[in-house]
Amino acid sequence: MGVKGILLIISGLVCFVGFLIVYMGIRKRKRCTEPAVAKIVDIKRSSDTDNDGNKSYRYRPVLEFKVGTQTIRKAAGVSSDKSKAYRVGDMVNVDFNPLKPKEFMTKKQKTGAFKGVVLMCAGVVAFVAVLIIF
Repeated sequence: MGVKGILLIISGLVCFVGFLIVYMGIRKRKRCTEPAVAKIVDIKRSSDTDNDGNKSYRYRPVLEFKVGTQTIRKAAGVSSDKSKAYRVGDMVNVDFNPLKPKEFMTKKQKTGAFKGVVLMCAGVVAFVAVLIIF
């Protein structure tokens, strides 16, 4: 297998990963059908340092809501680089999976479809480019 074969495999994998991102996000949205109102009970802060030593922070709300007698408490699948984007005590609309309540999405949470489509397009462009160039 030469360089062309390896590049075709890599571009195919990029396409496949993009497809999986779209598929998994849409499936999660379809599973999370029950509405609830969650309360922000905490904010998780994570940091990242770039190659120049500059630190950046991401803020992720921890949500709590009740499903029957069960209390669900888990970090949301959204985050922000703004420290004031979320406030403890605020209420957030969520949709949860009735079969697995710990799986939920905020109403504003994206499925990842845009990123997945971009990856699929990049993979197709790379695939075609490899076929044309080699």
